[in-house]
Amino acid sequence: MSNLKMIRRCPGCGLILQSIDDQLPGFVPPKHVERHEVVLCQRCFKLQHYGEDIAPKESFNVDEFVTILRKAKHQNAIIIWVLDLLHFETTLSKTLIQELSGSETYVFATKRDLLPKSINQEKLKQYLSRFLRDHQFVFSDILIVSTKAKESLLPLQTLIEQSGGKRPIYLFGATSSGKSSLVNAYLKQYTNGTYRMITTSAFPGTTLRVIEIPLTHEQSIYDTPGYIADHSLLALVEKETIKGMTAKVEIKPKHYRLGAKDSLSIGGLARLDVLNGPKVMTSYYFANQVVFHKQTLAKADSSFFHMVEKKALFPTSKKFGKPESFVPFELTLPSSGRQDIALAGYGWISLPCADQTIRLMVPKGMLVLPIPSKLSHE
Repeated sequence: MSNLKMIRRCPGCGLILQSIDDQLPGFVPPKHVERHEVVLCQRCFKLQHYGEDIAPKESFNVDEFVTILRKAKHQNAIIIWVLDLLHFETTLSKTLIQELSGSETYVFATKRDLLPKSINQEKLKQYLSRFLRDHQFVFSDILIVSTKAKESLLPLQTLIEQSGGKRPIYLFGATSSGKSSLVNAYLKQYTNGTYRMITTSAFPGTTLRVIEIPLTHEQSIYDTPGYIADHSLLALVEKETIKGMTAKVEIKPKHYRLGAKDSLSIGGLARLDVLNGPKVMTSYYFANQVVFHKQTLAKADSSFFHMVEKKALFPTSKKFGKPESFVPFELTLPSSGRQDIALAGYGWISLPCADQTIRLMVPKGMLVLPIPSKLSHE
């Protein structure tokens, strides 16, 4: 009996923990193996605490996610769709939204703690509801949660309790939506009263690996991989750059008064040029560590790329440091109201409208999306 060892699994990904080879899945440093509290494998630890995924990224194959969604609907499953309040407008998939039709879907909007505290919660929920309905996203309810464990768990626990003890629960969400944080928070409190173990395996008919978390002998949660929005900056830049542009605490918006012939660098990854129009106060919702720099439009090109080269702006990317690696988007604003512009995976800009024409310079492949005024307004 003295040789009997307990097989321990990572609560983040379900892999068996090992301390033999740090290049193999499930690795934890030897000193952590004997601990009795929850221990994450090296990959999940870095993902949760530093936003760093050391596993190779898989491309987004929408057909495989469709296969999982259809199976979930066939099983009469409850679907939880996790959306990132900072970037959800640029991560929606029209194909997956269409597949949700006829299912019982709950939207969990995460990262509330990263938005300014002054934002009215009910107005935020109304904005989210209108945006999703405008995109034919059918849902049963929207729950706004934080990445803080205690706040995130309550809606999930309530859904589990109301599910009848038999219906499977499937979790979907884009990369960096906060889905992993939600699942990990639950697993830290999870007690397995069954003989079944957490497992990670390829889902039938796909190459996607899905984590099955048994709740009872008859019910499980299925955590699907985060799908990648290829047009997001998160899919275009290096891991080091992602860490530099990711919000970790409450965003403090920056405000700049800009008019015709003004230009503003938004870190080394985007630039706003005002081609014509009156001076107005513009607002920027990006991670607090992003470095802004105002300059004249006449000097914008030479100034911007010189500062990128000298790393005087933050963050920057090795992939996007030359003029030919950026593309322009030009937009004429209405005569009144307010216009927000999402820069996929990075943040968003909010401008009062006064017939001005603006140009955005962004990395090739990145989506620039005009959206309704998001915060209406603090």
